[in-house]
Amino acid sequence: MTLISLLIALLLEQVRPIRQTNPIQSWLDQKIRQVRAMEVDSVSSAWMAWGTIVVGGAVGGLVIAKLLHLVHPILELAFMVGVLYLTLGFRQFSHWFSDIQAALRTDDVVTARQILLKWVDESHADAVARAAAEQGDASSVARESIRLALVAAQRHVFGVIFWFVILPGPAGALGYWLSVQLLKGWASHRVDAPLSAGALLEAEVSPADVPGSDGDRFAQVSSLAYRWIDWAPVRVTACIFAVVGNFEDSVSMWRSRAAASPEHVNDTDRVLVASGAGAMGVRLSVPDALEGSDGLDEVLGNQSSEPDLREASAASLDTAVGLVWRAVVMWCFMVLLFYLGRWLS
Repeated sequence: MTLISLLIALLLEQVRPIRQTNPIQSWLDQKIRQVRAMEVDSVSSAWMAWGTIVVGGAVGGLVIAKLLHLVHPILELAFMVGVLYLTLGFRQFSHWFSDIQAALRTDDVVTARQILLKWVDESHADAVARAAAEQGDASSVARESIRLALVAAQRHVFGVIFWFVILPGPAGALGYWLSVQLLKGWASHRVDAPLSAGALLEAEVSPADVPGSDGDRFAQVSSLAYRWIDWAPVRVTACIFAVVGNFEDSVSMWRSRAAASPEHVNDTDRVLVASGAGAMGVRLSVPDALEGSDGLDEVLGNQSSEPDLREASAASLDTAVGLVWRAVVMWCFMVLLFYLGRWLS
């Protein structure tokens, strides 16, 4: 049933994509803003809020699915398809990418920058993407568009698929999707300094331990939690990029960037973008800080120990589309093998 619901949701999303301004998304965004505006006296309170939303939503979805199964399995299937239709899909970001691609094909850099700026605002992207959107040339616009597309594909497609398969019912898809929503809603504001994982897990943290306001506590918690949740999925995606792209360059970029910053706080995006850059043979950039911070890496592929990658161009966007779709096919094939193995055993 899981595989069937996944395929139905992917097909349905291609035929009739869900609107970003749908009532469920609007209601959730409002509640996330309300929680972030609350005053909390410790990081543990922020963790409690995160757990209530993510774990509560995942468990609630699982309970509903089980109750519907008792009534009729078809109702459970319909519910799981509905959850995937809400949480999974390329159309949640692909329109930005396609419009930029069309503009760059006609050498209309101004229009491409305007579209990228709207995408940056909608996705709360970092300062590198914003700089490219405001004053970048065609190469920088293409580079940042590819990077945003890879990150969005992980958050809206690959990560959802991973947890939907791993956890029972719709719990994994809902939990991952909610963690992404909290990352976007809580960590989209400037964070002046990162906290260590140990400090964030302490039951009581003094105000001096956490920079800024209560909102920073929510930002730190959502960033660290997403790092944990996406640790395994992003590495599976990186491996798939290596398999369906240039394997040697992808692995080389991944290893080089991991060695450069092994304790990196934002290593989910680092692993994904480094692997994708090597797989495509295109130079990309990645933030060197917490979500919402301004610390930045230099463009991937500039260091002597890394493979020689070409500058991004309008043609590179076609390469990125091909890489992502080959990765989707590989993901679906792996899911099929997973359930075939379970059925045979």
